[in-house]
Amino acid sequence: MLPWSARQLLSRLRGPQVRPLAIAVALFALAAVTPPIPLPGKSYDHMVVLDITQSMNTLDYSLDGKPADRLSYAKHSLAEALRSLPCGSRIGWGVFAEYRLLALMTPVEVCSNYHELLATLSNIDGQMSWAGASEVSKGLFSSIRTLKDLEGKPSLVFVTDGHEAPPLHPKIRPNFDGEPGVVKGLIVGTGGSALSPIPKFDPDGRPLGFWRADEVAQTDAISRGRAGSSGGNEAMVDESGRQVEQGRASGTEHLSSLKSPHLRDLASQTGLHYHTLVSPEALATALTDAEFARTQSVPTRLGWLPALLGLLCFAWAFRPDRFIMQQLFAHK
Repeated sequence: MLPWSARQLLSRLRGPQVRPLAIAVALFALAAVTPPIPLPGKSYDHMVVLDITQSMNTLDYSLDGKPADRLSYAKHSLAEALRSLPCGSRIGWGVFAEYRLLALMTPVEVCSNYHELLATLSNIDGQMSWAGASEVSKGLFSSIRTLKDLEGKPSLVFVTDGHEAPPLHPKIRPNFDGEPGVVKGLIVGTGGSALSPIPKFDPDGRPLGFWRADEVAQTDAISRGRAGSSGGNEAMVDESGRQVEQGRASGTEHLSSLKSPHLRDLASQTGLHYHTLVSPEALATALTDAEFARTQSVPTRLGWLPALLGLLCFAWAFRPDRFIMQQLFAHK
């Protein structure tokens, strides 16, 4: 038996009101059970590789008004940017140290694996590193070779500050032997333009202050302690774009900054794009660039259509002019 309030409501309803209300209820029910429908749309397929070497612990970002290291800010930005990827897109996580890529999670669909993607991303940290070296050029080239043979050929998103350790010889650098552009992608440069101290940690992650100049190789192994073959000092340019002299230590390798000239050069060699990480919003825009878009059947939720029609039917049943007419007839 219906409660008194429900019976009272039904008794006040006229035939013209019952019909649109019944239709509205049916449309709301349809909206609740309508499954995603495959429709042609844009999607994105990325493999994100995060530099987890020690320079990525440098504190030159800010989060919620507090200093943040480069790796933490990159992870925060990626988590925020993940929301901008449409359903049907895929993303995977990997880490880089020494000169190798370690894939933690190959690309998976973002909507059905959203929480798993966030959980894996949040657990990435510098303690996962298996070596102290940071051969960024070789790591990038190795990642490209790996992705070229990966199923689906995802785009590469290589997140790094570009700090090579040990330092590169200014004129003898690794060369990319692949085909530029065969793997699309983005080099995301992290860090500030000013040199900052690099935090030092023990194997258990406890802070030990900062790296000192005498604890870090200040020159590359080839030119260490030797002058040029001509006996003079030949002007060259390091990965920061500064002029250095062969055989003379720069004395700043224990400090770190974003090596954007070096990363732009690597992007040019490999056919990738370069993006400086300044905000999660800008990173989301870079990840959804039209060049990385793929047209395929994307699960699309269309439940909002019957829900909208149901709201219109509901509004039609209780439109003001109907009640005005009812009140006029009631007083006659």
